Order: sequence, then C-alpha cells, then structure tokens
Amino acid sequence: MRETSSKGPYGTDSRAVLADFGLAKSVATGSRLTRTGEALGTPAYMSPEQARGEASSLTPATDVWGLACVLLEMLSGRPPYDGVTPAAVVGAILLREPPRVRSLLPDAPPGLDRVVRVALTKRAGDRYAEAGAFRDDLERLLRGERPWARPAGTRRRVASVAALSLAAAVAGALLLRAASGPGRPDPGPSRPGPGPEDLAARARAVRGSDAREAARLLAEALRAEPGRHDWRLERGLALWIAGGGAEALEEWRQIPPEAPEAARARIYGGLEAFCRLDMRDARRLLEPLAASGSADARLARGILAAGKQAWAEARESLRGLPGWEAALVRGYVEGGTPGGDPGLAVRELDRALREGIPLAWAYSNRASDRMELGDLAGALEDCEHALRLAPQDPRVLANRGAARQRQGDLRGAIADFDRALVRDPSLAEAWTDRAMARRTLGDARGAIADADAALALRPETPQALLARANARADLGDHAGALADYDALIRLQPTNPDALHGRATVHYDLGNLEQALGDESAAIAARPEDPEFRFSRGNIHLALGDLRAAVAGYDEALRFEPASARFLGMRGAARRELGDLAGALADLDQALRASPEHPESLNNRAVARYASGDWKGAVEDLRQALKARPAYPEALQNLGEVLHARQEWAAAVPVLEDFLRHSPEDPAAPKLRRLLEECRRNLPDGRGAGR
Repeated sequence: MRETSSKGPYGTDSRAVLADFGLAKSVATGSRLTRTGEALGTPAYMSPEQARGEASSLTPATDVWGLACVLLEMLSGRPPYDGVTPAAVVGAILLREPPRVRSLLPDAPPGLDRVVRVALTKRAGDRYAEAGAFRDDLERLLRGERPWARPAGTRRRVASVAALSLAAAVAGALLLRAASGPGRPDPGPSRPGPGPEDLAARARAVRGSDAREAARLLAEALRAEPGRHDWRLERGLALWIAGGGAEALEEWRQIPPEAPEAARARIYGGLEAFCRLDMRDARRLLEPLAASGSADARLARGILAAGKQAWAEARESLRGLPGWEAALVRGYVEGGTPGGDPGLAVRELDRALREGIPLAWAYSNRASDRMELGDLAGALEDCEHALRLAPQDPRVLANRGAARQRQGDLRGAIADFDRALVRDPSLAEAWTDRAMARRTLGDARGAIADADAALALRPETPQALLARANARADLGDHAGALADYDALIRLQPTNPDALHGRATVHYDLGNLEQALGDESAAIAARPEDPEFRFSRGNIHLALGDLRAAVAGYDEALRFEPASARFLGMRGAARRELGDLAGALADLDQALRASPEHPESLNNRAVARYASGDWKGAVEDLRQALKARPAYPEALQNLGEVLHARQEWAAAVPVLEDFLRHSPEDPAAPKLRRLLEECRRNLPDGRGAGR
C-alpha cells in the first residue's frame, strides 16, 4: 500500500499509492492483514465502529478515520494504532486515544492537532461528516489559515482518494519543513518513547481494572503537559469510576471554557451530579449548555428532565441520541419510571457499560432492572461488579440486599441492609426492605422499628406502611394494623396486599362480613393469587356457608392442585357437608403431598372418627401432635376421643396439656369437666383429689 524511498528524513515520500485493499499486505513484514471478503477493514486503519463489527454504522465518517490514520503514519512512519496481533490492534483502537501530532513532529502547526483529533474521535458522529470537510481543513492548514475542525458539514463529498492525496501533500510539506530547520539533526524513525503519551496509554489500559492507578498515571502525564485537556477529561472519568466524584468535578473545572473539551466536561460533571441525585450541581453545569445551540444541548436537556422526573420530556430529548452518556440516562429513565420498560433499560445500560465507562451506578441500576425481570442471578452479578468498583456504596449494598431477599437469603440480605444503613441512614428503601426481611424471620418488633424509620424519612410510603401493618398484625395489635392498612388503602384503594391484610385482621376480630368484602376486593385486584381465594374460602367456612367455602377452595386448587393446606381445608368443609368419602379423598391426597402436615392430620382424624375409624383417628392425632406438640385442636380432639372411648388414664395427660397451653381457649371449660370426669374414674389413689 505504500512505497518506500530514501527521500525525506523519515524515509518516506509524499506519494500515495492505492492497491486492492482486499489483498493488502505489510511491505515490511509481508503479513496479510486482510483476507478478501472476510474482514471489515485492515486492522491498523479500522474505525471503532468497524472494530466492533457494526456494519450498519459505517458512514463516510468511517473513511475519515482511515484517512487520518494514513496521515499520522506518513508523519511518523507508523500507524497510530499497532500491536503484535490484529486483536491487539483492535483493542488499542477501542481503548486508547491516538498520539498527539506534536509528540511525533514538534514543529507541526497546532491546528493539525485539532484536525487529527476531530478526525480520530471515537464516536463517528463527532468526526468530520465526510472526506470533503476533512480535505477543506487540510487545505486551510496549507494556506496558513486556522482550520474549522468541526465534524458537521454540508459540503459535497469528494472521493477518499482526493483527500488521501491531499493528506500526502500536507505530510510532505510538514516533513520538508521539519527537515529544513537550522541545525536540526536527522532524528530517524519517530517512535514515541516513555513519556506523557506512554503514561496516558497505560492509564487507558488499566482504567477498567484499577481506576485509581489510571488517575495517578494521568496526573503524572499532566504534570509534563498541563495543557492536555483531553487527558484531564479522562482523569476525571477515572476518578469518577473510582468513586471520587468530588475529585472528578474538580478535575473537570480546570478545563478552560474555550477548550474543545469544555462542553464534554460539563456533560460529565452534570452526569456525575445526576447519578448522586444532586440536581443543584447538575443544573449549574448543564443549564447553560441546554440553552446553547451546541451538539450537546439535547443531551443536557434530557439529563435535566430525568432529574426532575419529567419522564416524557426526558424520553423526547434523549430519543435517538448517540453515545454511552445518552444510553446511561435512557436506561435510568426506563428503569425508574412507573410503566417503564425494564427490558429496554437493561439493553440501554448494557450499551452504556460496553461503550462507556464501568460505573458502579450503572451496574447497580441494571441490577434493579434485572430484578424486575426476575433475573436474580444477573442482578447479583451486577451488584458484585458494582461493589468491586465501589465497595462501600450504600445504594449498591442495598440493591444486593434486595436481590438476596428475593432469593430467600434473608440473613445475607439483612447484613447488606445493615452495612448500607450505617453508611447512609437516609435510604428509606433499605429500611423498608429490612423491615420486610425481619418480619419474615419472625422479628416483628424489629420490623416495626425499621418501618417507623422509613416512614419518618418518607411519610406514606406504601411498602413501609404494609410492612408495619403486617408486623403489627403478627403481634396481635389489631388496632395499629387496621390503622396502617386503612392509611395504605386510602393511598392505593386497590392495593391487593393491603386489602388481604385488612381482611385477615377483620377475620381474627370476628368481623366476617368486612373480611369477606376486603378479600373479594383483593381477588379482583389480583385474580391470579390462590392465597386470596383460599382465605375467602375460610371466611365462607366461618360464616357457615359450606358450599361457598368448597367453591373457594376449588378456585385455589386450580392454581395449586397439590397444596396440602388447600386440600386439607376442602376436606374439612366436605366433612361438615356430610361428604365423608370426598373429605377422606382430599385429606389422603393432602397427606401424600405433605405427610406431616398437622392441620391435614387433624382434619383427617375428625373425618375418620365420624366414619367409625376411631383407631385411625387416634393415630392421626398423635402424628399431628408429634409434628406440632402444643397444637390446641389436636389436643382437644384427642382428649375428647380418648374420653369417649373411656381410656381415662390416656386422656388425663392430653387434657392437662391442652389446659396448660390454652387456658383461655373457649373450649377450656368443657375440657376441664372432661378432665375431672376422667380423674374420678381412675384407679384408687389417682382420683378426683389429685
């Protein structure tokens, strides 16, 4: 592709020779870099979009990248990106910034740096839109004029070969100028050695694995070249990745307003503030940009709209915007809004993390969206990524706690919530989630304390009200539970969990009609929940409407046909209807599914006794008491059966157990009379005076 000659101090001349690109070889090594019809381009000249294999993204700006690579190679004798293998070259293109022209040719005019930096911008939309615009700026350089160095343009497109010829002319002119300098020795082939450029390249290579080290390397590079605002921009990103948001903002503040990087610094600063929910800082940085006519104005408006939860406005501003920054905010908008699309949120955050920087905030948000989609393994993986970047981030810890909670690891979840709340006690969601986990583990008082803390931070938070109501109901605080359920139902009249909870409290209080109304409303709000239908069956049973009770259990069993609880209660209702065969069939099936289910054992004992199988009844009751030693109904039934069979000595300890554990039970007076009768009928020495 290039002929060598002895002309010029760098061993190159200014002639451009075109060959069949599909058969191109390196003249120096003879290695074929591209096979015909196989790759998207020669690796050393591939644009980032080609290196990623995005065939649909190729535009005239892709050619501009390749031409800029050729120009730098003409100046230095080597392409801007090289490596031992094609894969190494592709990795360098995606991860590293190109070398500065002034580091290759110190006498090059400053304008050439601007031209090349625009032509080699990673995002195609920020380069020259076509080869003609690139050519025009090169012509300005040759005339000694200031280049425009901007990517947009409406000029006609010229063939790449014309721009390549002009690039060769510019390179030749610059090389001759360098060679004719007074007393300048021939430097030989220019290869950047260890120095600021090398430090910056090393920083880019380690940024994803050790952002603090990347920031240190860039600080060292900036001490040598303090005017490199692109490095300052990168150093801010490295600090942000490492969790130093305040340090990142300070770094970006040092970029002067007239620098080409100033707008991007404002975008990054506004994004960093947005990610930590500091919209005052975000507005200060982004409002001037949003009101400008710059290319970043729409992105700035989208970030500001997302920050004030103007979701429709944010979507409209961000629609179709390229770049990882826009994808990051779109992911937040879709994942954080009522009626949003968590699947789209995951895809946008995927793109932001793939094309941008590894932010703990993005991993944490993607974890939340994956939880919404039921991908708990993916959510936990994202939390681990985020915690490697920000080990003490309370929001990430709270997110991992939520994922663990959904997986059933309640103690691990509580440990994460504990750590999160020590670091940031203002996390109302973490208080609420810990309240729910504690209640599930039986710590109702701890759950109430956590829910109180959440509600102090955010009054009328639905999940916190629900957690406190459920915990109060567990403790028998019916009045407190009803107050919380009522408050929640005023906020959300069709909240199915609140309606079901209130129905349960009314059932316990004997307010069966109110319980029936609430349970029916809960079913209307969430028809697919079998527990609600089962509870309505229990309410009908308590009301004495046995057929409605059986119908309710039938509905629940359509969702969970093998549920021992559902089958056991239908068996009990069938027994009361006189359908002993149906009752025994249900109870047998329930016990096949769960052989030690106490309620089913107790109910089958009642059905067996009614059918004349008193020995089977006694056996079932003893099994029920083995599974649950202080089970009141089983103690009562066994005592009554043994009394009826006149097994006085066996009945006495059973009845004594019942009265010891349940002295206030409504059946207690009757069982005291049975106990006295059993004692009177015992052999001498163990009678009524005992």
